Amino acid sequence: MTRNAPSRGSLRLRLTLLAALAITVTVALVTAVLAFTLVTSVRSNVTTTLSAYADSVGQSATAGHLPTPLPPSPGDATVWAQVVDSSGTVIASTANVAGQPALYTLPAGRTTPQRAPGASSGRGDERVIAQRYVAGSKPVVVYVGGSTQLLAYLNHDLQRHLLYGLPVILLGAVGVSWLLIGRTLRPVERIRAEAAEITGSDLHRRIPEPGTDDEIGRLTRTLNGMLDRLESSADRQRRFVADASHELRTPLAAVRTSMEVGLAHPDQAPWPELATRAVTETTRLQRLVEALLLLARSDDDTLLRHREPVDLATLAQSAIDAAPARVPVVLRAAENVRVTGDPDQLTRLLRNLLDNAERHAEHTIEVTLTTDGPATAVIRVADDGPGIPPADRERVFDRFVRLEAARTRHAGESTGTGLGLSIARDIVTAHGGTIAVTSTVQQHDGEERGATFTVRLPVHGPPSKSA
Repeated sequence: MTRNAPSRGSLRLRLTLLAALAITVTVALVTAVLAFTLVTSVRSNVTTTLSAYADSVGQSATAGHLPTPLPPSPGDATVWAQVVDSSGTVIASTANVAGQPALYTLPAGRTTPQRAPGASSGRGDERVIAQRYVAGSKPVVVYVGGSTQLLAYLNHDLQRHLLYGLPVILLGAVGVSWLLIGRTLRPVERIRAEAAEITGSDLHRRIPEPGTDDEIGRLTRTLNGMLDRLESSADRQRRFVADASHELRTPLAAVRTSMEVGLAHPDQAPWPELATRAVTETTRLQRLVEALLLLARSDDDTLLRHREPVDLATLAQSAIDAAPARVPVVLRAAENVRVTGDPDQLTRLLRNLLDNAERHAEHTIEVTLTTDGPATAVIRVADDGPGIPPADRERVFDRFVRLEAARTRHAGESTGTGLGLSIARDIVTAHGGTIAVTSTVQQHDGEERGATFTVRLPVHGPPSKSA
C-alpha cells in the first residue's frame, strides 16, 4: 500500500497548523499575563518599600528626632531619603545623597513630586514618593526614592525570552501536533485505503472495526452498514435483471417460434392462430415492459407525478367497470372516503389488487372502502379463493414471486408477471401508507380460505419528493 505524501490541503496539515497556532497564541497570552503580573508585583513591592521607609522617616521628623545622616532603608541600601522644609532646605538626608540640595519639589495641592530645577539627572530611572509631615511646628516633606533598574532588567529579560522562546515553542508545537494528529488520523487513512480497494465485484468485504466506541469506531460501523446496504441493493439489482431477462425472454421466444413455424410452412400455417398468439404475447410483453418502467420510477422515487384530492369510491367503481371480471365484484363504500394522491397510480393500485383477486377468486370479489379515524382511509379487496399461507404473506410482495401451487385455479391459466403486488406495495409506500394480506374467512375445520389485501392510506398523504 502506497502512502500519499501530505498535500497542502490535507486534513493532517490543516489540523497541525491550527493546533500550532492555538498553542502559540495560548502560550503568548499566558506569558503576557504572567509578565504583566510579575512587573505589577515588583512595582507594587517597590512602592510598598518606599512608602514604609518614608513613613518611618516622617515619624522621626514628627517626634523631633532626625539623626544625621538618616538611617538607610532596611529593605534596600540604595534607597535615598531627604527631609526638606518649606524653604526648600534639606534638613536631613541619607548618606548616599548627603550634601546635595533638594532633588525634588512637591507643589501645593499635588501628591506627585517633580524634579527640582538644577537637580542632577544622573541617577537613572527611579521611583520617588513624597509625604508631608510636621516637624515640631514646621511643615516638612519627606522624599524617598529608589532605582527601578530591576524593572528594566525584568522587562528586558522577558522580551528576550519571548523573542527566542516563542519560535522554539512554535516549532515544538508544530512537531508534536504533526506526530499526534498523524497518529490519530492513521486509522482513518487505513479505513480510506481499505474502502478504496472495495469494488463492485467484492462488496462482501468489510472494513475491520477497531472495537472502540469513539468517532473512528462509529465511522467504521457506518461505512460497513453502508456496504451492507450497497451489497443488498446490488444483489437485488442482479436478481431483478436476471428475473426481468427471463420474463422478457419467454414472450419473445413465443412470438419468434410462432413466426418461424409460419415461415417454415407458409402455405399450411394457421396464420390467424399464429397472429393471435403473437398479439397475445406482444401484449404480455408490453405489460411487462410497462411494469418494469414503473418499478424503475419507484426505485428513483419518481413514482408519483402529482397529487390531488381523490374520491376512492369513484376511483374504485371506474377500475371495476374498466376490466369486467369473470366473477361478480361487490363494492361497499362509506361516504366521503377521500385521500390526497396521484389518481393514476391509485387506479393502478386498485386494478392490480382486482387482477390478483380475479385470478384466484371462486365465486365473488368484495371491495370495501372505509375510514379508520379522521386521518386514515382503508381499502380492502377480498376474494374467496384458496388463500395465501401465512409463511408467504410477506413474500408475495417481492418482485417476480408467484405462488402457483396454492393460488392457481385452472391449469394453464395466465398467472401474470409476478410484479402486480410488488407495484401495489410501491404505490402504497409512495403515498405513505401500508399494505398487508390476511385470510378472508376461517372455516370450522380451522382451514383459512381467501385472501384479503388491506391498504391503509393517510388522508392527506406525505410531502411530495422532488424528482
